[in-house]
Amino acid sequence: MKKLCYALFHCDPSQRPPFALELGFDDRSAASIAECPDIPDAVEKLKGYCQKEGIERSERFALLYPIYLEAMGTDDEDTMHQVAWLIKDKADQNQWAFGRIGGYTGNTVDSFR
Repeated sequence: MKKLCYALFHCDPSQRPPFALELGFDDRSAASIAECPDIPDAVEKLKGYCQKEGIERSERFALLYPIYLEAMGTDDEDTMHQVAWLIKDKADQNQWAFGRIGGYTGNTVDSFR
């Protein structure tokens, strides 16, 4: 049975919600949850999706948020950091990992499979 490895929040700080949540599995397949108005709603939709589909999360399951380099040095930079903290808080509350991809991290979604 395939396992869910990550949930990637596509929350561009220069765009207004809703946003999409990308779900990545250990078999390299992906799914998407659209129309998420905020972080708590996205996490609830994620949990509901897993329950409905009978999907297990991997032991290393992580909530991911990209580093948007184009936001650096602009008014959107603060928003990006605030969104990252909101996602990290949800990860901590659920005892999941949190990670960043892109930017200068060297991480991609494949780093979390």
